[in-house]
Order: sequence, then C-alpha cells, then structure tokens
Amino acid sequence: MENRIRWGAKAISSDGKDLGKVIRVVIHPKNNEVTHLVIEKGIFNRVAKLVPIATVFFAAPDEIRLRIESKDVETLQDYEETFFVTGEEIENLESGVTPVYWLRPVGDYAELYPLPPLNTSINVPKDSKSLEPGCDIVTAEEKIVGRVKSFVLNDEGKITHLIGECGGFGSRSKKLIPIDWVEEIDECKVRVSASSVMVEKLPEMD
Repeated sequence: MENRIRWGAKAISSDGKDLGKVIRVVIHPKNNEVTHLVIEKGIFNRVAKLVPIATVFFAAPDEIRLRIESKDVETLQDYEETFFVTGEEIENLESGVTPVYWLRPVGDYAELYPLPPLNTSINVPKDSKSLEPGCDIVTAEEKIVGRVKSFVLNDEGKITHLIGECGGFGSRSKKLIPIDWVEEIDECKVRVSASSVMVEKLPEMD
C-alpha cells in the first residue's frame, strides 16, 4: 500500500487536535527514506516541529494522523533553533551573521540598540536533506521542467515517486516521477537523470 502526502496537508493528533500543516520533508538521500516531517502552526509566532515519520499511522493527500497527543507536541524537537553568537564563535563561523536591532523608546525618541549576532541551526539528522514545497525539477540538460507538488511513500517510509507539476502556462500536467530517476536532492531543487523529453513522455496523472 502506498500513501501520498503533499505539502500543506493537515496534521491531526491521536486525540483529534489540529497540530498544523506539513511544510517540509526530511529525506536521507542514500536510501530515499523519509525520516521526519516538519509541521508548523501559527501565523505570527510560528513554530516548526520535527515529527518522526514512524509516528504517522494514516496518510492522505490532505491529511495525516499521528500517534502523538496534542499535549506532547511541545516536547518534539524544533526544526530550527536560533541562538546568539559570542565574539569567539563569530571568528570561527565560515559564513557571516547579521546582527538584529530593537527599538527602545527613550523620552520622545526611539534609540537603536544592536543585539548580539544571531545564527540559526537546522535540527535534521546528519546527511539528511530538508525538501521544501515547490522545489524545481531539473533535468539532465539543466532544464527546469516543473515543480515537486507531493510525494508517494511505501509502508517502509521510503519515497517511491515524486509527483511533479510540469509544463508551461496553460499546459501543465502532473507526472509521476520514479525516485530511481533522482540523482540529487537539494532544499530547493531535485535533479533527475532523465532528459526533459523523457519527463514529458511520462504518463499524466488524473
């Protein structure tokens, strides 16, 4: 049996509560195994949590159900962690960090105070990739032919196919792309070994 999951699918706890929506997928590229889903809830104070794929007991395109009670969601690991960077750590960072500022009202004027620089870490398993929604599908000849819309999992939690929306304006169609065609997975790009002609010849999905 295969399960199709798409970005934006609603995540429901074991006690029937809305936990948010699926915003990313964490994949181990060596075996095409999905290790985690990233769910996010909120508008202004949004928090993204890493959900182990083993906790998913039901999956449909628009909804997944988890073996997690709503009260236990806070114990899940955050997808991102933002932290202040000390002077010594700044020197050791390979890439620069940008300080942020906050306004402190003083009398009738607001003064600008710098905060220590911030850095952000992504809490995904080592060697895994975080795949974002709508990432480009790039063919062997470096041509962008569409975007990934969702994916298909088997019962072992491994991706068997990507579902891509391919074509130009007015002629878009959904294609079922075998995972064996995928050569590289990046956060915003999936590179396949097939040519654009081969992708075009894939049967269209309903």
